[in-house]
Amino acid sequence: MPIEIRRATESDIPELSRLVAALAAWEQSLDPRVQFDWDGIRDAPNWLRLVLNRGHHAVWVADAGDARLVGHLWIRLKRQADGALPQSIGYISQAFMDEAFRGRGLMKPMLEAAYEWFCDSGITTITLSVLHRNWVGATAWHRLGFSDWREERRMDLKPRSK
Repeated sequence: MPIEIRRATESDIPELSRLVAALAAWEQSLDPRVQFDWDGIRDAPNWLRLVLNRGHHAVWVADAGDARLVGHLWIRLKRQADGALPQSIGYISQAFMDEAFRGRGLMKPMLEAAYEWFCDSGITTITLSVLHRNWVGATAWHRLGFSDWREERRMDLKPRSK
C-alpha cells in the first residue's frame, strides 16, 4: 500500500503521540544528557490538540493506512524578538520517521508541503535544530538542502545544595 503524505488531523493524535514518544526515546538513546518529562510526553494527546488548532503551527504525516502513521513533520512560525532579520522565520519543531521507513524519501514531500505553507506565510528562512549525536538526522537534513549555520553549546551546572 502506498504511503500518503497529508496534513494531520485530530483523529491522528493517538498515532502522533506515539511518534512524539518514539522521537523522545530515540534522542535519549543517542545522548545520556537528553531528558524528557515522560508525564509531559504521555500528555501529548492534550497538547497536540492545541498544536493542530493553532494557525502558526502545521503538522504533516506519512500515513501507511490502517490508522498507522510512520512519520511526521511539525513546523511553526517563529518571531525573532532580538532584532535579527528576518523578523519571522520558519522553524521545524519535530521530524521523525519510524526506522523501517527511513531512507525512502518520505520526508521530502512533507517538506515540500511545508515550504508551500511557509511561502504562503511570507517566510523566506527556515531553521531547525538537530541533536549533535544524531548523525542519521544530521545527514538527512544536509541531503534535504539544509546547511550548517549556527551551533548550539550546552553546559550542565550542578544544582545548589539546599
